[in-house]
Amino acid sequence: MQRGALLFLLIGLIVIIGGLAAFLLLRGGAGRTTTSTTPEIPPTPTTVPLVPVVQALVDLDANTLINDPALLDVVQVPITEFDEKNEFSNINDVLGKLLVNPVVAGQSIRRDNVRDPGLSQRIPTAEPGQPRVKAYPILVDSLSGVADQVTINDFVDIIATFPVDRQIIRPGPVQVITVNEVDQLVREYQYGETQTFFTTKTIIQRAQVLQIVRPATPPPVEGERTGETGTPTTGGPPAVDASGQPIGSAGSSTGSSTLTEGTWVIVLALTDQEIELIEFANQSSARIVLALRGANDDTVETTSGVTIDLLVREFGLPLPQPLPPRVYGEAEVFTPQPTPTPRP
Repeated sequence: MQRGALLFLLIGLIVIIGGLAAFLLLRGGAGRTTTSTTPEIPPTPTTVPLVPVVQALVDLDANTLINDPALLDVVQVPITEFDEKNEFSNINDVLGKLLVNPVVAGQSIRRDNVRDPGLSQRIPTAEPGQPRVKAYPILVDSLSGVADQVTINDFVDIIATFPVDRQIIRPGPVQVITVNEVDQLVREYQYGETQTFFTTKTIIQRAQVLQIVRPATPPPVEGERTGETGTPTTGGPPAVDASGQPIGSAGSSTGSSTLTEGTWVIVLALTDQEIELIEFANQSSARIVLALRGANDDTVETTSGVTIDLLVREFGLPLPQPLPPRVYGEAEVFTPQPTPTPRP
């Protein structure tokens, strides 16, 4: 009996000592800090995006026309240093601009320091050994102006057709006149009608188009329908933008079938000699037409010109035989025709 009670007491003591040991073990483990052997990586800094900026590659003077990409450079700068409203990212946006103030090498080309050039600044420089061209206007219409398919910087040929008036002189009858008691046979000549002949020649090749000037669009008539561009749907020249190009489908070079009516002026780059040719053609009442050249067509073509005798001789143009004159009899001329009876 005493031995059983002592055994229960011993088991209880072991349980109490085991629980206390477990409690101390868990408490000590929770208080220890786990040390990691992996090194800490610092956070990656935020990358600032870069944007392209157009700068001057060399020193540029004021009134310089920027038409050579070799004068410019494109560099990458942080977006925080880029002035989107006043700086360029594309060289094509700078080409053709005129500097207002000088720009040193490495300085960006700013929008407030350039402007669109005038016509005098856009006249091409002279080719080696050739005189510099000048701006000269030519009045054209839908036929002489290639159906309004010509745009700025195109190249055209100029063909002129000249009228040549020739008076016809026919021999008259032979008459006998006495001079110093000597009879002489003299034939008189009669001056007849004046006939007009024509001769056509290409007088200028590869003339560059500098500008196209069209008449102002008339205001729409009250009650007249207008299209989306605000121009009348019928009649009148087409509306144009700042560069002189048509707005909308009328007269555009995108394959439109709409015919532009009226007249306009095409300004060409011509030498003084070429200007003299056109002035002479205008004063001679010649018909002048333009022929549009294809892209990259720089061939100077040799032509013979055209006259009626050249067509007959060189191209085999057949000529009709002269018709006999119509001879009226006395009865046809002096006998009145009967008056026809009117129908009821």
